[in-house]
Amino acid sequence: MAYISLYRKWRPQKFSDIAGQQNVVKTLQNAIKMDRIAHAYLFCGPRGTGKTSTAKILAKALNCKEGPTVNPCDGCDSCDKIRNNNSIDVIEIDAASNRGIDEIRDLREKVKFSPTEGNYKVYIIDEVHMLTTEAFNALLKTLEEPPDYVIFILATTEPHRLLPTILSRCQRFDFSRLSINDIKERLAYICSQESVEASAEVLATIARNADGGMRDAISILDQAISFSGKELSLEDVEEVLGLVSDEILFQLTDTILNKEIESSLGLINKIIKQGKNISKFASDLINHFRNLLLVKECKDISKIVDITIENKDKLEKQAEKLQVNQLLKWVNILNQVHYDLKHTIQPRINLEMGIIKLIKLDEEKSLDNLIERLSRLEEMVDSGNIIVNNIDNKSEVKLDSEEDIIRHSNSLNDNIEDKNLVEVSAPVDIDIDTIRDKWEEILDYLKSNKKMRLQALLKDAVPAKVEGNKLFISFEHEFHKDSVEREQDTVVAVLKKFLGVSLKVKCIFSGNINNEGKDKEEEILEHPLVKKAIDLFNGTVVKVEEISK
Repeated sequence: MAYISLYRKWRPQKFSDIAGQQNVVKTLQNAIKMDRIAHAYLFCGPRGTGKTSTAKILAKALNCKEGPTVNPCDGCDSCDKIRNNNSIDVIEIDAASNRGIDEIRDLREKVKFSPTEGNYKVYIIDEVHMLTTEAFNALLKTLEEPPDYVIFILATTEPHRLLPTILSRCQRFDFSRLSINDIKERLAYICSQESVEASAEVLATIARNADGGMRDAISILDQAISFSGKELSLEDVEEVLGLVSDEILFQLTDTILNKEIESSLGLINKIIKQGKNISKFASDLINHFRNLLLVKECKDISKIVDITIENKDKLEKQAEKLQVNQLLKWVNILNQVHYDLKHTIQPRINLEMGIIKLIKLDEEKSLDNLIERLSRLEEMVDSGNIIVNNIDNKSEVKLDSEEDIIRHSNSLNDNIEDKNLVEVSAPVDIDIDTIRDKWEEILDYLKSNKKMRLQALLKDAVPAKVEGNKLFISFEHEFHKDSVEREQDTVVAVLKKFLGVSLKVKCIFSGNINNEGKDKEEEILEHPLVKKAIDLFNGTVVKVEEISK
């Protein structure tokens, strides 16, 4: 007799066999008892959670010679044919390969014929989201008003892809991922029936790696039995799954904690040489950090984490060396590494860089605040000097460099309050004649770089004057002025390229040059650099005055 895989052999045949979907089972059983059978059902949920199995059990319960019944006999001709997939009254359609309108038209024609062996004609359409829009539209009428003896059961992993008109015609049941305990119980039952010896730790390891799917869990068990026979060891299961042992996870965590880069990379090298899956290892390490975090934050983790007493003691001991914030940052970093591993052609390098980042985290942390403050001042440093006056001691500090900013912002960090004066003066060392001499070159550059429109707009403009770090450009026409204002960023970039200094651009009408300084103080106060400086030093502006070079 040909070998039958375990997941087919142990597919649920009764409602009581279905694991972890108590709400679904109870609702369907009550519907059968109360004779409230709907004409269309939608079973949604992740793969391997029992959607198709439940659909077949429901079909069996409705067509059993004793039925409709919540406990089909599983011995009559109808039950036997449904179990062996050869009932002419239970039609299973794979929408992934029969997704067109022709298949649905054929279904609509066959719906007209009454059941020949049971009470109902049951159509199970698996992966129904794969149907084309035309096929869905063809199905709508039949789905809304089928004959009394027809029941549709639609199964899908992606209900969001179904048309609202389809959803509204079905009773929806959501199948959840199975818990580790639900999977363990079912695996233990299968092992007992198959005379396989497997410890609770072995079954828990299989269950954790099944991602909430019973079918995947049984397939892993089947593979493990093929690998090691009737006695399953944890090492054998780890070998089958490509897992790294818990001991390695504890060792690597210690080397990271002790900032031992060479030892950490040595363990990574060992793991890779053993042929372990790098992405899976990163996932296991994230889960290990999560367990450490739960140990620190929860009084009792027995209901949250499925681990042995020995590993629990090890986790508690290792967790004592770590801080909660540290673990949170480690998890965030590794989550990013795990995401990047799916999109890289160099997974080993990604993992190694991630481990080094974990080790160097404290060094980076000490610079975080300085870097954040420095980034706020970067634009101001590029364009000029920053003057900070402290009202308490009337002292004035001139900050000419990034080093000065870091030093002074550190000294102010703990004791300055919102009574500091921040003034900005950003003159540039360039005169208007130099700009005018370069003007033709700037226009030629714009033209050669396919900025002909901007070049044409600036061709009739005149660089009028430089004031502080601002270049005033005079225009004869309002349209030209407004158009250039919308492309100021490009003009600023090109000016810096040719002049070597950062200039702001102010577009004005000719004849208005001398009136541009009327609201100088107001303009300075609204300047984004001034606002950033005030925010950085928690200050307030009490006066504005021009500072000579």
